[in-house]
Amino acid sequence: MRTEQKIFDELATLCMSRGFIHAIAGICFRDTVVGTSDELSAKDLAAIRSRSPLIRTEITTLLGLTMRGPIDFYLPSPEILSDYIHRSYTLLEELHQTMLPPQVIQPSSTSPAFPDTDKYTFGHFIKEVIFYGGESAYPFQYRDLALLKYKEDSAWLLTNKNLRLDIGQLVCKGIAEILGDKLLNVLVALKNKPRAEWTLLPGFIFSCEDLASYIAEPVDDVRAFVKAFVLPENERNVTFTSIDTFNAAYAYPFIKHGSDEFVLFQYSGMTEALYDSPFFWMCTDKNYLDEALTHRGNFTESFASERLSRVFGPDRVFQNVEIQKAKGDILGEIDVLVIFGDRVIIVQAKSKRLTLEARKGNVRVLKKDFKMAVQDAVAQSYLCAKSLNDSTVKLSCRDGRAVQLPANVSTIFPTTVVVDHYPALTFQTRHFLTVNSTEQIVPPLVTDVFALDAMTEMLSSPLRLLSYLDFRARYSEKIMANHEHTILSYHLKQNLWFEDSIDLVMLDDDVSSDLEIAMTVRREGIPGNPTPDGILTRFEGTRFASIISEIDHMAEPVAINLGLMLLELGEDTVQTINENIEEVLKRCAADGGFHNMVIGISGASTGLTVHCSRDSYSSVESRLYAHCTHRKFTQNASNWFGLALTPTGSVQLVAELVGK
Repeated sequence: MRTEQKIFDELATLCMSRGFIHAIAGICFRDTVVGTSDELSAKDLAAIRSRSPLIRTEITTLLGLTMRGPIDFYLPSPEILSDYIHRSYTLLEELHQTMLPPQVIQPSSTSPAFPDTDKYTFGHFIKEVIFYGGESAYPFQYRDLALLKYKEDSAWLLTNKNLRLDIGQLVCKGIAEILGDKLLNVLVALKNKPRAEWTLLPGFIFSCEDLASYIAEPVDDVRAFVKAFVLPENERNVTFTSIDTFNAAYAYPFIKHGSDEFVLFQYSGMTEALYDSPFFWMCTDKNYLDEALTHRGNFTESFASERLSRVFGPDRVFQNVEIQKAKGDILGEIDVLVIFGDRVIIVQAKSKRLTLEARKGNVRVLKKDFKMAVQDAVAQSYLCAKSLNDSTVKLSCRDGRAVQLPANVSTIFPTTVVVDHYPALTFQTRHFLTVNSTEQIVPPLVTDVFALDAMTEMLSSPLRLLSYLDFRARYSEKIMANHEHTILSYHLKQNLWFEDSIDLVMLDDDVSSDLEIAMTVRREGIPGNPTPDGILTRFEGTRFASIISEIDHMAEPVAINLGLMLLELGEDTVQTINENIEEVLKRCAADGGFHNMVIGISGASTGLTVHCSRDSYSSVESRLYAHCTHRKFTQNASNWFGLALTPTGSVQLVAELVGK
């Protein structure tokens, strides 16, 4: 097998061949353009993935190598163009093979990290995971979150780059729409052209004047934005000398074509550049660097606070919470704290990135970067969580607002959120993270702002989000996936629950298609399914869904416990509950008496009694507790839930008996 560098060098020579840019256009059309009918569906995405396409990192590699020399727009013959494309796929596949470890590695849940003697193998392995791990954010997330990320830096960007963030968002939207229409027109026009003139490159070209007219903004502002993301004419991406060195194509996604025309091959590349590049520009201004870093941290904290407030309500979400001991000693600070009943979420935000040296597979640097970006935050959240059990501490926000903890905190969910795409984050968390957990403090969730955005969008109520966090903590050692989006998508479709006999679950990226479609429909307004068929849809209109809806925002521990238990049930059990509740309500309406339904859940050593009557609250309460006590004893259950409904089916009372 040839070395990685030799293959890379041959690929570089190919990419600087005359007219190679037309080959990139053909590759991008084949591997990145999604054709839809009336609405976006999973079949549309599967159609691309079934062709074993190049991923964005591979296409950006081709672009970066093309940018190493003057770009030639000469159109080669169809035979030469076909050869360019074929050799690109062949060399990139050969390059991929060099990154694979010499032997298959089977990670073990009992050995979360590879031994030091395996540094070469593991370093090689994680380098491949980082390069081929795919995306952790959707393009519209990069585009829209960039406005929030750099909101406090807008004056600097306008003064130093003549760049308006609102223009950037509009440009991103406008280019996608213009090029979508243009590419379709180019395809239609090919039918009337001789084969020697076939090229898809014009479908990726736009002018600033046309774009400015389309989005109804001044052309000078549009041109300023586009030029900020074009590689300067005197530069040739000289640093891109190997697969793991800096590739300017990520920072400069636009290619100059004429006096006012530009080429854009990857919409997602443009949106990521908008999200990432401004921070690096500001880093070159030493007088502004400290302020830029402060703003970066503020964004992560405020974004997490805002998204969680949408789920739990602003009165239950606190930012910059100081944990104070006597005499004013500060034991720690929580970036974002959520209190819902006896459940607590501790969020620590981090803005450290994975360095270029770590991307090369240097295990020592990987661990160092991970420690600064994740491990330190996890350790901090654990110490803060422990201190919440100290009755002598006081909690208050930095602005002076007092924070009152519940008398007994049952569960604490430590969560670390990073601000940028952190390649192979779930993989590195599995192998590098040292976890301290207790029965009360569950294993931490490590994720990014993009996954948090999707979680709070799709699981937009307290019970739904708490249920997901509970499952993630419970099965943290069993699940392997490239990104949190994949795990969340599986949960939305199936419920994230596994038999105890299952040791390891590996989720492929294809699982995330339904979530991707739902998020795209919601954020882009295109036709499609805004909610994947699954846990959020299958029981719509049933008594079960109505009960969940009623207790969803009850911040009492008993209601939360019941809700989480119900959300864990399988489809057959839920169907049985629905049928029995309907029968109970029917009988109550017929004779005006009281009626019960009972279901035991042996695997969880628990059960549920649903009572319906026209009696007063006090009478219902005593009867329900007596019935639950009897059932719990006869079933020898660890705990038992009671639910009292009015004759109309609304929730009147929730009860729980715990302990033998």
